[in-house]
Order: sequence, then structure tokens, then C-alpha cells
Amino acid sequence: MEDILLVHRKSNRNFSESLQDAAIWKTCLRKILFCTETELNDYSDLIETEDQVLRGEKALSLLLEILCGLHSPIVGETEVFGQFRNFVDSRKQLQDPLFADHQKWLNFVMAEVKRTRAEHLVGLGSQSYGSLLRRYSKDIESVTICGSGHLAQEILPWLAHKKSMQVLCRDITKLQDVAAKYNNLSLTTYNDSYIHGEAMVIAAPLTDTRILELMNRQETRPQAVFDLRGEENNLASLLATQFPHVSFMGLHQFFAEIEETKKETQTKIEALKAHLLEKALTFTQRTELRPLGWDDICA
Repeated sequence: MEDILLVHRKSNRNFSESLQDAAIWKTCLRKILFCTETELNDYSDLIETEDQVLRGEKALSLLLEILCGLHSPIVGETEVFGQFRNFVDSRKQLQDPLFADHQKWLNFVMAEVKRTRAEHLVGLGSQSYGSLLRRYSKDIESVTICGSGHLAQEILPWLAHKKSMQVLCRDITKLQDVAAKYNNLSLTTYNDSYIHGEAMVIAAPLTDTRILELMNRQETRPQAVFDLRGEENNLASLLATQFPHVSFMGLHQFFAEIEETKKETQTKIEALKAHLLEKALTFTQRTELRPLGWDDICA
């Protein structure tokens, strides 16, 4: 195999500043130093005891797992692979020979990630509030979100394909920068609000009384209520009495579905890790036919 290894640091600590020119790929969860055995000897004083030093198929399989999104909070997400491709492009611009176009390890990794995603990482199920909301509101064209905090902002991208999105909050100035990203988003304060969405998502600590007050301002909307409040409440029974036409899904139902999906997904992840290790092992132990007619074991 080509002379390459990984130093994997899974922490918020950066590598030494003396390595600022080294091939270090950073994500929010980890740092990975790409180097050769010779370079590793030069870096020996900078490697910490918690760092993983990986070679051969173990290095390749870990990299494949990360790039396929198997170590991400949302399994199978694509952002980390995009970050890696940008990193590779930056190393090529620096003419780093470890990332040159002829490097077989790099070509193998890029091709295998794309193949694995297409064959194994489709339809893993909903693993977040946003993905569940997108699935349950797939036939609904407009959504109203109550709240302007982190949860509400996390949900917005999942519903960006809707014909219209409305956010109700106390202070619309807090969301004006966010609203500028979406042409279909309107901001309204609670006091001036009329619910435009066919579905209502509660992502703020409103009281049951406040929610019912908002709903009583209109005759036909919403048709569905998704309650993401963590505290105990009686909204389900109140809606059943006062708005029997409205479907309801509470936080405990979201939790139950996400946990069930995680159990199923974890089984798939373990099987996929074994599959990627086998692929990496096959690559490192491959036999190539050389132009002059002899086989060479690539080790």
C-alpha cells in the first residue's frame, strides 16, 4: 500500500501550531492528520496518548466510516464528505504529493464512499425532529412554527421546500438574518399573529392556554399540531375536545420513533462497518498486474 497513515484526534484540542502546514483535516468532532511513516517519526513529540495512529486497512476503513456519515449525529449525512472534498482540493492546490491525482488510496476512498452511499445509505429513516416533521407534513404546503430559538432554527431547513413557512415569536428582530435565507418565510409576533400554516409546530415553551388562544383566532387552520415542548401538558386532550378535526403528535411520540429508528440504524451501521473494513482490506492486499508482465503485491 502507499505510504500513508492517519493520526486521529477525537477532541476539541488542536494539533500543535508547529504542524500548521501539515495535512490536517478538521471537523466539529475530530481532527485527522495525514502523513507518512517518515513524517510521523518527526512528529512523535507532538502525538498525544489519546490519539489513534492507524495504518493500512484500519486507517482506510475509519476514513470511509467517517466520510459515509456513520460517526455523525445524523447517520448518513453528506456534509462531512463535502468538507473532505474541499480539504483534498486545498491539498492539491498546495501540490501535496499525498493527495495527488495518481494516489490510488485517495481514488479508492472517493469512489467507495459514493458507491456505499448509493447502495447502503438510502432510506435509513428519520433521526431528528426536522426529518420527522418533513415526513409527517409531506402533503402539507404551509407550516407555522412557534418559537425563534435553536430548535425552531434547526427545523427550518427541513421545511424549506414548503410553499410557505411562518414563524411566530416574541421578537422578530432575532430572526431577521435567518429569514433572509428563505424566500418563503414570514415572521410575525404572537400578538399580531394569524396562523397561516396548515400545520402548527410548537418549538417554544408556550402554555396550553396560549396555544389555544392562537388557534381560536382562525376558523380552519391548522389541520395538524406537532408539539415539541418538553414539559408536561394537556394539549392533546384539550385539542380533542375543542378542535376534534386537528391531528396531534406530541414529544413522546417523536422520542419513541427516533429511538426505534436508532435501534434499527445501529444494526445497519455495524454491518456496514464490517463491509467497509472488508473493502479496505481487499484494497490493501490487492494484486496489480504491472506493465512489464509481473504481479506485484501492493503492501
